[in-house]
Amino acid sequence: MTSLQKIVTAIETFCTDHYQVQKFGADFVEQLPNFATQDEKYPIIFVVPTGATEGEIVKTLTLDIYCLDIIQKGRENIITILSDTELILDDLYLNLATGDDWTYDVTSATKTPLNNDLLDYCAGWVMSIDIQGQIHCETEIPKA
Repeated sequence: MTSLQKIVTAIETFCTDHYQVQKFGADFVEQLPNFATQDEKYPIIFVVPTGATEGEIVKTLTLDIYCLDIIQKGRENIITILSDTELILDDLYLNLATGDDWTYDVTSATKTPLNNDLLDYCAGWVMSIDIQGQIHCETEIPKA
């Protein structure tokens, strides 16, 4: 069965194992950390659930996955940020699409660059990804 918890756990494991990713989070987009805070470590991966579509025997979860880093004051590192954060999302996509878990499939993914997102000197990419899995009813429906 494909659940949001299962997918988020798979992404968190990827982030823990990836040598570039310094922080992971998952919540609503309004809960993205404040990048103006000096004590945070970057780049960060942040997962935001944006929808679910139910089919007859499958459901599709749609997630926005942000990969962001801090822009230097003179923007000297903007191309490095855009390159590195996109490559990290490429790694994540391949990990989810070709991993050992056969209970779900990545059906599509698109990436959009972000410049000074949230007005707090961060840049990177957001990947909108659709993950499809079978629906199984493992519990009995409560009866009145």
